[in-house]
Amino acid sequence: MKKYIIGSAVCLALAGAFASCSSDDDLDPVSIFQPEPDVLDPTSPTYKFDKWVKKNYLDEYNMTFTYRMKSLATDPDYNLVPASLDKSMQLAVLTKYLWYDVYDQITGSTDFLRQYGPKMLHIIGSSAVNPSTGTEILGLAEGGLKVSLFVVNDLDPENAELLNAKYFKTMHHEFSHILHQTKTYPKSFDEINAANYEPNTWQDRLGGTTCSLGFTSPYASGQAREDFAETCANYIVRTPDEWELTLWLADRGWVEVDDSFITYALSDVWPGAFRDLDKTGIDDAVMQKYGFCYYYYRNQSDKDQNRKTYFGQFVEREEVYYLTNLQLTVDATGSCSTPDFEYVNDYFYYIAGGGQKFKKVADFEAWVKTNFTDKGIEIFPAAASEKTEDGGDGRDGRAIILEKVSIARQWFASAWGIDMDALRALVQERQSDIDINELLKQIDDIDKVPDAE
Repeated sequence: MKKYIIGSAVCLALAGAFASCSSDDDLDPVSIFQPEPDVLDPTSPTYKFDKWVKKNYLDEYNMTFTYRMKSLATDPDYNLVPASLDKSMQLAVLTKYLWYDVYDQITGSTDFLRQYGPKMLHIIGSSAVNPSTGTEILGLAEGGLKVSLFVVNDLDPENAELLNAKYFKTMHHEFSHILHQTKTYPKSFDEINAANYEPNTWQDRLGGTTCSLGFTSPYASGQAREDFAETCANYIVRTPDEWELTLWLADRGWVEVDDSFITYALSDVWPGAFRDLDKTGIDDAVMQKYGFCYYYYRNQSDKDQNRKTYFGQFVEREEVYYLTNLQLTVDATGSCSTPDFEYVNDYFYYIAGGGQKFKKVADFEAWVKTNFTDKGIEIFPAAASEKTEDGGDGRDGRAIILEKVSIARQWFASAWGIDMDALRALVQERQSDIDINELLKQIDDIDKVPDAE
């Protein structure tokens, strides 16, 4: 079973979101537990949708689009909620438009996905959170036969970033697994970054520093097969601006500061903070290392004593990079003797991202100009990509990522006869021009479409 998981230790806060139900409340006549009908019932409230799904998935690709949650198809270890009907319809038409139709056009027919696509796409309304690690599962691919997608009730057809982050990157990721289980990718891919995989602690890695190691996401740095699927998926769905930002971050030098400095600083500004938090809170609030790509001197005294104030910590969230507000002043011995930073959303600053999100390099450069250059503050890049005394690891992250993409591109062409760049271009074109109402109109008009002979 392949699990596509995302996120560093996600902290879940449950607040009074409970509502009572009186005898006067109207109940939805559509049961989300209703079994899949063997014969379509024209009197059913879901008749048009069921007919559209049958025609566009079962008849076309010999696969089922399962939106009524099946207990036998879900993991009992997770507390799951079914997908709502309106979100199910939205995801059904979007999946056809952004995934199935794309492959059909690139390969020239429905035969490719009919033969190699999953036999069941099972959608679930809620997320699946691993209570032991706090990681959130967005998708599962099981034996090349079934793909499960989660958090469907959060779907927003107007938000392209979330569509990719929660659903379509996951689809391309899981489909890459299905394809490489059929025809394996070159094993030279596994050797490119073999020394930098962290299967147990990838979720503690930051987006920027992970890019510099040659990975397109923290999850990619867990193991080689996930790296391959992430490389394919991120290259396909990220816009040119988003992809260039990934490569720009991979080009940066980074200084990593150990989290003991953060623990000290938090204890200093919040006396007793760690005593009052439970162990989970501490683990979630304090990461292992903090990576920065720039520094400056706060004053002449700092410059004379080589006390550098580091900034430029990036985390990846939902297909965009967030710059946190964290800054650390580190003295010449490497000690964080004068912490100087502010927090956003309490100690969960790294989840909230400090309120600054970037989808292109120009966004960050404009932020730096406003906050530093225009104020006369001289800034310096952190460790360069070559090995340096400041901690450079000697790896060219940009070149590594591009080498991986090159291997994936050749594999798509030689193993499947698919032009990966043409596939990417069509995905980019379609995801920039989504009219959800027009897509949903297909369901309303399904009775106007002649049945297949």
